[in-house]
Amino acid sequence: MTKTNNDSIFTCTLSPRYTDLDNWRHVNNSRIYQLHQEVRMRAHMQQFGPDAWFSDEVRLRPLRTNTQFRQETFYGEDIQAQLRVISVHQDSFHVLSELYQGGRLVGTQDALMGATQQGQRTVLPDDIRERLSALATGEEATLPETAYLNQLHHAHNFPVRQQLTPRFSDIDADSQRSEAALGRYMEQARFGGIRQLDFEGLRVMVAAVDISFTDYHMSWTTMELASGISQIGNSSFRFTGCALHKGEVQVAASSVMVVIDPDTGRPAPLPRGLREQLEGWVIG
Repeated sequence: MTKTNNDSIFTCTLSPRYTDLDNWRHVNNSRIYQLHQEVRMRAHMQQFGPDAWFSDEVRLRPLRTNTQFRQETFYGEDIQAQLRVISVHQDSFHVLSELYQGGRLVGTQDALMGATQQGQRTVLPDDIRERLSALATGEEATLPETAYLNQLHHAHNFPVRQQLTPRFSDIDADSQRSEAALGRYMEQARFGGIRQLDFEGLRVMVAAVDISFTDYHMSWTTMELASGISQIGNSSFRFTGCALHKGEVQVAASSVMVVIDPDTGRPAPLPRGLREQLEGWVIG
């Protein structure tokens, strides 16, 4: 990764892999998420050295991410990525990453990063806070409200439920549950509902995902995914889901889904039958 003339902006080139594709032959949304994660890590290593990905003491992990999937991303063409630091606080910092392919802005992600030590929130190390503060743009960046978190107190009543067995690949380099795995859990929470719906020949795509991370603790205990519908629009709907570890929420997400006409590639009104199915899954 190299710097541009503006020291507050970091750039790098990433290459989608064949295994990143989904059955619609574009890069899967959870893999797009991982590209944003890779940009964050490379930017951190540029600033703090090649061993900066080690997290044996203070660990930097997202408290929340808001990812916008602006256009489809394809295999066979590199992605130009960039990241800038927006703001820095005592125990957190906000970064914005952007992905471009063929000159198109295909996705953005706001990430609110927090510092933890032995599983507890802590202040940022002085060297990290000072360096990031020097890079911060100071621009205004307001994340959407997290109203979906208010619904989690009755997650045990959410209509779509699944059991999930953790896998070895869910562990990250610091022997805790990985950010990527938690993102995949939220994808699975959505898909558990999506696969039961009749779209009457239409497609459905993820437009945006807002994820709140509560705990990265790793165990082999079977987890429970719970989800439901929190909003229904003309051509879109919103899934709210979470992953429960021993009854406690480890991660939660609000996902905006858009129904697409495959012939035009444009949003299409929800068919009556689909709307009725979604209304049956509405959570209070």
